[in-house]
Amino acid sequence: MQPAEVIREKQLNTRWSEEESRRLDALAAHYGLTASSVIRMLVKRDADALGIAAEPPKPATKTKKPAK
Repeated sequence: MQPAEVIREKQLNTRWSEEESRRLDALAAHYGLTASSVIRMLVKRDADALGIAAEPPKPATKTKKPAK
């Protein structure tokens, strides 16, 4: 899982029915995760099952400190 300080590039807003919301809350409680983490986990699990590879992480770059 990615570190918490990583900024997410996309934000998804969804509307859930009461039944869907209860299911999501139950899954989150079962796994001890937040609802958004459960969704990420399920997306990754299904993508892995379908053989959909994630983009490789971009290499870190060093930045020079400005001269004093």
